[in-house]
Amino acid sequence: MNNKYLPVIFANIRVFLILMLGFVLSVYLAWMANAQFGYGYAWLYEVYDTEQHIARFAPQNRYRKDFEFTQVSEHKAIFQHIVDSVHNDGRGLNLISYSAKGKTYPMLHDAEIVHLQDVAILINKIHYLAILCMLILVVLVGWHTFARKRGGVQASKKGLILTLIALVLITVCLILAIGAKAIFYKLHVWIFPQDHQWFFYYQDSLMSTLMKAPDLFAGIAIQILILALIIFAAVLVGAKKVRG
Repeated sequence: MNNKYLPVIFANIRVFLILMLGFVLSVYLAWMANAQFGYGYAWLYEVYDTEQHIARFAPQNRYRKDFEFTQVSEHKAIFQHIVDSVHNDGRGLNLISYSAKGKTYPMLHDAEIVHLQDVAILINKIHYLAILCMLILVVLVGWHTFARKRGGVQASKKGLILTLIALVLITVCLILAIGAKAIFYKLHVWIFPQDHQWFFYYQDSLMSTLMKAPDLFAGIAIQILILALIIFAAVLVGAKKVRG
């Protein structure tokens, strides 16, 4: 390869990594913002007709009873309690309960608590990953700024745009070809410990029934993606204005 092309290649790689890390951090910020608003469960509850779903499957549960007699407000409060717990090292999961027919029952059984504790551990790891991405991004932006001020070779905007479009198209095609649900399950297999249960039938889990899993997660993912794109676009516009 001719050495004269190396500066252009490095410039393109540098800017591409900046954009990719910027988008990853935008997704992270969108995720954390969604968490602050309970992942939109209050309105997704209506979208997915969760009340009817609970009425159908709660009576079939093998471990808990009478959940079908609880109120919508209690469903939403329990979900928020779960969200608060997994974002707080899994604390309080064993204290989540519901009341029906004058009795109080623990919401989660042991396998559900273990799984949600695994989710809490994963969230903490993602916090550390986000910090690492931010540090790398700062280094790359500093390097890029230094190169621009010294009049170094700049990245090809057309090439970067085409690359990003290609990546988006490839990602969408893979999701459509493999299936979002299959990808969702495969990620669980890769991420969580092999001896820890992560798949729960509605008849075995009020948690899954409450969340109408995995349908609810699709709605949450769409919310996060839309907000991430808005954040990413705002950052790009802001960076362009600062650069002049």
